[in-house]
Amino acid sequence: MSEADRCLVSTSSVTGFAAPSLLLAEETRQKLHLKRITNSTEGHVFASAVAEAIGLPLQALHQHVGPYPMFRPGHDNSTDTHQRFYGQHEQQKNHYRDLCRRVIRCIGEPCYVQQIPTYRFGLPNNRWVGNFHRDSDFGHSRYELNAICALTPMLGSAALHIETTDGSHDFEPMELKLGELILFDHIDRLHGCPINREGVSVASVDFRFVPARFVQDAFCSQATSINTGIAFLPGHYFSDEPLADEPL
Repeated sequence: MSEADRCLVSTSSVTGFAAPSLLLAEETRQKLHLKRITNSTEGHVFASAVAEAIGLPLQALHQHVGPYPMFRPGHDNSTDTHQRFYGQHEQQKNHYRDLCRRVIRCIGEPCYVQQIPTYRFGLPNNRWVGNFHRDSDFGHSRYELNAICALTPMLGSAALHIETTDGSHDFEPMELKLGELILFDHIDRLHGCPINREGVSVASVDFRFVPARFVQDAFCSQATSINTGIAFLPGHYFSDEPLADEPL
């Protein structure tokens, strides 16, 4: 068992059951799987602000950037166009915080939040995630929750595809409208995207949350992000302090 696994799953020598906090975290993640936030002002404001800052029509991004080699794991978030998305994020900090608060309202409790969301884009005839995977494959904590906000419509082969049940290898697209948000189980269910055959570009952000009540158990691993090498800890990958759904 890895150091991260030892940290995340404490067991009783008598029962062998996982620690109560982990069971509660997994129950929360399953309860929120595929929970949509529709007609979100925060989602639409964030999507519009990013598109304006980029200065390119996001659904026609392929007419202005690329083409790129087929994206693969560890190299699906580092192009010059990705850096253009990340370069404008400083302008979106207030909008991003509002977006996080909207998700936290859905979660129902204060959470540590991913400090800088993961910006993604997908061009026709490429994929925007390097492979089908579980985030737990890359050191993400089982105490995490994950949300996506669509910066463009995400339909058909341009949507993220996720297992219908854990281990089934039966996938369905999580189609999203512009500005719509969805929470999903990124830890236990394989997810990824096929080749984009829709003839349009897509863009999104995904961002992660750790409920504050799990702080002692969630942040004891030394795992780091595959894309940035940043530790999955408060003040690094996550915010210094938990965020509530409304300003304190």
